Amino acid sequence: MERPFPHTRLVYVLSIRNSGEEDDVYLFYQYSDACEQVFEYFDMLEKDTDPVEEINDLEAWLFEHDKGYFTIFSTNVH
Repeated sequence: MERPFPHTRLVYVLSIRNSGEEDDVYLFYQYSDACEQVFEYFDMLEKDTDPVEEINDLEAWLFEHDKGYFTIFSTNVH
């Protein structure tokens, strides 16, 4: 059986912003790439000096310190 949209592809959508700013939106094929972009966006790539190492911890830390916000979700595009 043929799929209705033969060129459908799963992507991860990253919506991200610094507090008080407008959202930036990025698309990724890999969840890990979206997560890496979050750390890069908030200048948190130095594991030795950053307050968190995991993406879920970063979300809570950003909210707690009013630094910014992000969400990652998946969707199919064609």
